[in-house]
Amino acid sequence: RKGLRDAGIADDTLVWFNSDNGGLPGIQPETVGGLRGFKGSVYEGGLRVPGIIEWPAGIPNPRVTKFPASTMDIFPTIAELTGLPASAQLQPADGMSLKPLFTKEIGPRLKPIPFRHIGNAAWVDNQYKLVSVKGKFALYDLEADPHETTDLSEQQPKIFQRLRSAFD
Repeated sequence: RKGLRDAGIADDTLVWFNSDNGGLPGIQPETVGGLRGFKGSVYEGGLRVPGIIEWPAGIPNPRVTKFPASTMDIFPTIAELTGLPASAQLQPADGMSLKPLFTKEIGPRLKPIPFRHIGNAAWVDNQYKLVSVKGKFALYDLEADPHETTDLSEQQPKIFQRLRSAFD
């Protein structure tokens, strides 16, 4: 970033930083902020990572958002920012452009975020998350229960079935 400033191009350069999936166990202070799981799991501690986008000319009012985003969103965002035609992207595209989020909150995410890791999977659809571990499915409300302690699949059968159908 200092090099960009020294070269006089920092304002017009988009810098996108994110870690890869999940934190590591056995490190103090802990790396997952109290979330369930670590790298290699499909629980939030294995999926959530820091993400920072800096672009002074394109994001004049920096802020923090809770909008669910994924590394799958990087290419669609860059494609939109650079004006690439839709034909430049393979279809269907898993990610979505985050460009509108650069200036305002944009409401719920329209495309769920899928994850797979060694036979386990997760389907994050804004507030709700479907998890499949060893073939057993569970439903979590990430707003009310970010630590994924209470399986809601029996208490919320309609939501569970909607996410399960979309996942399948």
